[in-house]
Amino acid sequence: MRILFSGCPGYGHLHPMLPLVRAAARAGHDVAVATGPEMAARLAERGYDTWAVGPTFAESWDERNAALPDLATVPPERHMALDIVALFGASAVKRAVDLVPRAQAWRPDLVVHETVEFAGAIAARRVGAPHVTHALGVPLPAPMRAVLATAMGEVFTRWHAPGLVDEVLAAPYLDISPPALRPGGEPAFGNVVPLRPYPGEILPTDRLPAALAARPTADIAYLTLGTIFHSAPGVFEACLTGLRDLPLPVVATIGRDGDPGRFGPQPPSVTVERYLPQALLLPRCRLVVSHGGAGTMLGAFAHGVPQLIVPQAADQFLNADVAAAAGAAIVLRPAEVTPAAVREAGRRLVEEPGFAAAARAVRDQIEALPGVDRVLATLTASAAARCRRD
Repeated sequence: MRILFSGCPGYGHLHPMLPLVRAAARAGHDVAVATGPEMAARLAERGYDTWAVGPTFAESWDERNAALPDLATVPPERHMALDIVALFGASAVKRAVDLVPRAQAWRPDLVVHETVEFAGAIAARRVGAPHVTHALGVPLPAPMRAVLATAMGEVFTRWHAPGLVDEVLAAPYLDISPPALRPGGEPAFGNVVPLRPYPGEILPTDRLPAALAARPTADIAYLTLGTIFHSAPGVFEACLTGLRDLPLPVVATIGRDGDPGRFGPQPPSVTVERYLPQALLLPRCRLVVSHGGAGTMLGAFAHGVPQLIVPQAADQFLNADVAAAAGAAIVLRPAEVTPAAVREAGRRLVEEPGFAAAARAVRDQIEALPGVDRVLATLTASAAARCRRD
C-alpha cells in the first residue's frame, strides 16, 4: 500500500506517529510523511521520505500571534481552544494547497493525520482514501468536539468538502493513552483504537555524554520544558534552583537554540545541555520535571517515572490533570512555580513511595496496549477491504 502520514511541523505533532511510520516501512508499504519545511528536512535526515508542505511552524506562530493580540490576557488553560482555530486551522488551509495536489499525484491508499492536522483529511477526501486520526497524547474530552468541529468546518468549507467534519470525528482514532490517563466522560472522538505509545526513537548515532551514560538507572532528576516553552520567563530558573537541593544529580535540557550560560555557574551535581536523546536518558531517571508535553509525559511513564508537571499552555493542563489524578504526578500551575514549591514537590515525589508505585502502574498499562504492528495490520486490512468494495 501507499500510506501518507501528515502532521503539523512540530516535534510533539510528528514524533507520536513515527513508530507507526517505521512499522509501515518495515511491512513493505510505500510511506511518505508530509509536514512543514523545517521538520520535513529534519525527518529526512533520519531516513524518512518526506514532503515539505505549507508554512513553517515559526510562520504559523507569527500569524497566530497577530490573530490573537490579546492572548496575554487569556488564562493559559484556554489557549488550546484558541490555537486549534487560529494556529492549526489557519495553517491547515495553507498546507492543503501544497498537500492536496501531491496526494492526487501519488494516490495514497490510506492517510494518517494527527489530531489538529486538518489538511490530511482533505487530501484523503480528494483521492478517495480512508483516513485515520492519530492522537498526540491524552484524548480530548467531549467538550472539545465543538472546538474541533468549528476549526475543521472553516477549513473544509474552503475546500468544498461537505460532511468531512463528521467523517473525521467518526473515523478511527488511534488513542495512545493508557486507561489511567484518559479523562473521565465521553471522548471527542468516538471510534477509539488503542495504540501503545513509545518513549522515543533511538537512532544509531544517538549518544549520551560519557558521564551520564555511566550512571546507574533511576538516579537522575531530569528537567525539560520542551522545544517551545523552555524560554518561559522565570519558569526554568525556578525549577532548576528548586531541584538543586534534592539528593539526586540534575540534568536539564534547554533546547537546541538555548544558552546554558544564561543560568550562571552550577554545582557539580547539575548538568545543563542544549539537547540530549530523551529516549536514552529517561531509563536513567528517578524523577522528571517538565511542562507536561505529551511526548515527555508518556515517555517518562513508559519507564515508570513519577513526574512534577508545570503546565504552560496547549494540552499540558489536561495532561497534568490526568497524571495527577492517576497519583503519579504533582502539578504546579504557572502562578505556583517557585523554587521552594519545586523543591518540596520534588522531595515528595522522590521520598513518598506512592508516586513511584502509581507511575509503575501506568507503565504496566502502557505495556499492555496493542503495539504498532498489530494496529497497522488492522488499519491496512480495513483499507484493503474498502478498496475491494470500491
